[in-house]
Order: sequence, then C-alpha cells, then structure tokens
Amino acid sequence: MSGFEGYRHGDPMTRRIEVGLLMAGLATFTLLYSTQAILPYFTREYSISPAVAALSVSVATAGLGIGLILAVPISERIGRVRLIRWSLALASVLGVLVALVDDWNLFLLTRFVMGFALAGLPATAAVYLKEEIHRSYATSATGIYIFGTTLGGLAGRIVSTGIIDLLDRFGIAERMPLSPSHMALLGTALLSIGCAVACWFLLPESRGFSPHRDAPAALVRKFGRAFRDPVLLGLYLTGGLGMGTFVGAFNVLGFRLEAAPYLLGIGAIGLLYLIYPVAGYASVLAGRAADRYSLRSVLPLGSLMALAGIGIMAARPLVLVVLGMAILAMGFFVMHSLASAWVASRSTATVGVPAQAASMYMLFYYTGSSINGNLAPVAWEAQGWWGVTVLTGAMMTTAFVIALLLRRSRPALT
Repeated sequence: MSGFEGYRHGDPMTRRIEVGLLMAGLATFTLLYSTQAILPYFTREYSISPAVAALSVSVATAGLGIGLILAVPISERIGRVRLIRWSLALASVLGVLVALVDDWNLFLLTRFVMGFALAGLPATAAVYLKEEIHRSYATSATGIYIFGTTLGGLAGRIVSTGIIDLLDRFGIAERMPLSPSHMALLGTALLSIGCAVACWFLLPESRGFSPHRDAPAALVRKFGRAFRDPVLLGLYLTGGLGMGTFVGAFNVLGFRLEAAPYLLGIGAIGLLYLIYPVAGYASVLAGRAADRYSLRSVLPLGSLMALAGIGIMAARPLVLVVLGMAILAMGFFVMHSLASAWVASRSTATVGVPAQAASMYMLFYYTGSSINGNLAPVAWEAQGWWGVTVLTGAMMTTAFVIALLLRRSRPALT
C-alpha cells in the first residue's frame, strides 16, 4: 500500500506478527527436526546405519530446499500470509501421515513431501517482515522470528524423545498401535497442528505487499539478479555453511552421548536440547546489537562463537560437551538471524528482488543441512567425534573468513 512504511515497535499489529511468526516457526521446525534426536532409535528399529538414519532429516530439508524455488513465485501471486497459512496446514496433515507410515523408503518419501510443503514459511518470512515492519525494528523482529524457529527445533526434539522415554519407562510401548518412534512423530505432528491454527488466526493480512504475476522468463531473470551482488553470494554461503555445521554436529551428537563413557538414555539426550531457547535468545540480542551498530559488524561474532563451541565439544567431560553445544547453537543462531535480515535489506537496495534473494539464501541454507547432515554421520562412522570436529571446524572457519570479508563491503543505500 502506498505510503505504508511498516509497523513500528510497540504497535499491536507488530506484536501479532511477532507472535504469529513465532507460532509458525514452532510448527515448521517441530515437524522438520522431529526425527533428529531419535536417530539412534531408528538405527535399532530398522537395522540401519547412522548415515542412513540421518536421511530422515536430510530428505525433509532437501524437499524444503526444492520447495523454496516454487514458494517465492507462488507467494508473489497469492500473498505471503496466505502461502504461510496453507503451507503450515498441509505440512501438519502430512506430519500425521508420516507418523502412520512404517516402511522406511515410503517414510523417507513422505518426509520429503512434507519438507516440500513446509517451504512457504522459510521462503517468505524475512521478506514478509521487511514489507510489514518498519526498518528501525525489522532486524530485531527477524531475531524474534528466529527465536521461534529455535523453540520449534527444541519442541521437535524434546517431545519426540520424551514420548519414547515415557513409553519405555512405563512399559506400554508394546500396547501402542504404533511403534515408539512413530508415536513420538504423531505427538510432534499434533503439536504442529495447534501452532499452525494459532498462526492462521494471529498473522494479519499484508499491507506492504503488492502482487506480481511474472511470466516464466521474467521469473528466471529475477532469480538471476539475486546472484549479481557478491555480498549476497557471501551471505548465501554463510547460511549454507552455518546450517550444515549445526545440523551435521547435532545429527551425530545422539550417537556419541548414548555410547561410552556417557551411556545416556534417549530421554536424557532430549533434555539436553533445553539449551535451545537460551541459545536462540542470542538471535534476539544480536538483532538489537545490529540495529544499534551494523549487521556487518556483528555477523563475524556468530561464526567465531560457533568455532569456540566446536572446540569445546571436542573435550571429553559431559559438562564441556553440553557447554560446547550451547555455544555452537548460540553462534549459529546469531549467524542465521543476521544473515537472513541482511539478505532482505541488501537485496532490496542492490538488486531489487528481495523475495528471490531470500529464497536463494534459504536454498543454500537447506542444501548445507542436507549435504553435511549426512557427511557428518559418515565422518562419525569413519573417525568418531574427531572426524566430526575436523569437518565442522573447517566449515565454520570458512564461514568466519567470509564474514570478515563481508565486513569490509560497502553499505548499500536503502
């Protein structure tokens, strides 16, 4: 709408957007990562290797990455809010279907389709915030949205492990209509349905959005423009390296902690993910710091923190492993919140295709997740945690170097 500059901090509509997107993040990432913490359980239930079990995460993120390519043009036709609503509704129903599928190959296929349906939120959230929230508060609002995704990541992991632990603890797994792992997935799907319903009613209609109906050739040109700015390319790589490091390490962590000398049960492993809200709040603080200083100044701190976390996790004492988990998670969430906010603002100023640029950022982001989500278990099988440390450390070092180079880039006029 002409003259609309975005809702400001403190406006009731700003609060509705923040809470609505927080619910959307909860639903999306509860579904996406509901299998990660129970990967060791899949290895025993299906007699498969850790790398094969990790496919349950990777195929979902791969489906989401492919869905991003279609989600952007759809959102520019029907609107960001409508796409987010229907994306969450369809994915939540598919989440229930995932829980009812027992065959491993069909299970992976259904997870892939569910991931594809989930693309609506990641493809549009940063652009939606850029369109609806005033620039003075847009980065902070993005940090709050990222915090919602961390809560979803927590819910997906702690609900699934908690359900399995309760079924095992009370000896009722045999009396359930589904296996413990699939009962766990059903529980996460029902939680996502509740969050999706809340998002549907909370998220207000767009005011800063104007529909576009581009021909296929025009869409290709728009996506091509998203690769013209070297700063955007660096941010895409930052997202892919950060997410690949994070998911790769956490895909393997359960296998490490259930083995000697830790011998933790699946319930105890799930409780360790309670670090997520604390780590995720770092994205909120980073957004405030970036609003006060600049995105380019704060971004390198995220990858530096993540590198420190990787180093600490290599230690043997459990308390240091958990501390390293927390620091790695904090660093990653800082990287992701700032990079996604920077893509939205930078692409508007330099190439004029914020939706396509945001989509490409998320495509790199989930490509990193899908690739390293399976490379890390392979490294674990070959060299143990030392192999995982070398792999993730090299990736995060590369991200840190890119962040330092981006810090020297010229600000874009917005």
